[in-house]
Amino acid sequence: MQNNVLKREADALLDAGLALMVEGGGRRPRVADIVAAAGLSNDAFYRAFGSKDALVEAIVERGARTVVGYVRHRIAGAAEGGPQAQLRAGLEAVARQASDAGLARQTRAVLANASGHAPRGGHATVALVDALAALFAQPAAELGSGDPMRSARTAAGAAVAALQYWLFTEEVPGRAEVEHLVGFLLAGVRAPDPRKR
Repeated sequence: MQNNVLKREADALLDAGLALMVEGGGRRPRVADIVAAAGLSNDAFYRAFGSKDALVEAIVERGARTVVGYVRHRIAGAAEGGPQAQLRAGLEAVARQASDAGLARQTRAVLANASGHAPRGGHATVALVDALAALFAQPAAELGSGDPMRSARTAAGAAVAALQYWLFTEEVPGRAEVEHLVGFLLAGVRAPDPRKR
């Protein structure tokens, strides 16, 4: 019972923190504002998260899981079309984070707060690229990549870099921009492994 209460409180704080980040254009909200928005106390905040940094890290991780879950869902939905359709669906799902206005505001706010809040002391982008690469590796192998994991990581890294560019310039990618990115990356995945020439 108490675990359910703690989870509900933590979820309410995460939701409030994210909403305030989005409203503030990516600025980190104050603990007082977070607990007020969640309708909770400072005690509840510090029971769920030891610090504001811990809350921000949890928001970043949840945001990355949401993106990866959406990409996984889109890849699974394209399974009947074969590996090219799967990889295309995954890459388009990444780009959609910038083309949908609501998603773009949320993703921009999360990425703006991501610096320094990731495993391996790096950047949350590293964890996101690694997670996407794990999803892209199988289709890359089936498309004949000479080094499927390296190809998948390169495609994921390029897709995330394009996403960040679109988000932080507030440019909404149209069909032509997304198609160019996807076509370019699909061609790259099929490129032979230069180490085997």
